[in-house]
Amino acid sequence: MGSSLDGATDSSSTRAASGGKASSAAAGKPDLVRNATPQSDWQPYTGPVPILEYHVLGAPSADAPYPELYVARPDFHRQMDWLEEHGYEAVTLEAVEDAWYHGGTLPDKPVVLSFDDGYRPQFTFALPELRKHGWPGVLNLKTEGSDLYTSNVEAMIDAGWELAAHTIHHLDLTTLDAEQLKEEVSGSRQILRREYGASIANFCYPAGQFDETVIAAVKAAGYTGATTEIPGYATREAPDELARFEILGSTGVSGLAEDLASG
Repeated sequence: MGSSLDGATDSSSTRAASGGKASSAAAGKPDLVRNATPQSDWQPYTGPVPILEYHVLGAPSADAPYPELYVARPDFHRQMDWLEEHGYEAVTLEAVEDAWYHGGTLPDKPVVLSFDDGYRPQFTFALPELRKHGWPGVLNLKTEGSDLYTSNVEAMIDAGWELAAHTIHHLDLTTLDAEQLKEEVSGSRQILRREYGASIANFCYPAGQFDETVIAAVKAAGYTGATTEIPGYATREAPDELARFEILGSTGVSGLAEDLASG
């Protein structure tokens, strides 16, 4: 899903401000947030992890096609504060997978904050908001039609965010022929790896649409995991059907709390 932005106007040279909680393990990388690297108090963990799904942060315009996908910025701020007050710490999906499959470590209450499509407030608002908490996010980026400049994405990666593929054109993958499917799934990974030099370990199904043929294409492309719009906690047993809680304009703090209590 997707919708038009609310009109942020940063120049293409805009970069995220430095500062925030940098990790001691990244002394040579001052932009890196604390939880971009494993911390000394993290422990091995292979249980379920909640993944939150955000789209646009801001107020929808009168003609926005999907106004429910807009989360007010004060609501987002309160949700992030609520998470920290209740002991949650955001990490990348790659960190979760390292713990699930390779003996890595996680904080006591890990959560993954994912942002779909590439809307400008994900850079102008979410990046500095998460930096206050020392947290990275996961940017599920479509390679065509994003509102983010290359320099914006680079700044998010520099802060420790994970970059994941969200196809090229944000099409319903279940409707494509084999050649188109490979282009959207494997091709998007190749484009992002070439442009940003990132590993691109994970994939996000556009609008949550997938079937067995699409899953096979995701596996063939070499992704470690893929996120859906199936509500619930993500588990290590279903790497290609990772559940997420979609956060809408009506969710608020109470809805977020209800979602996390359901796990």
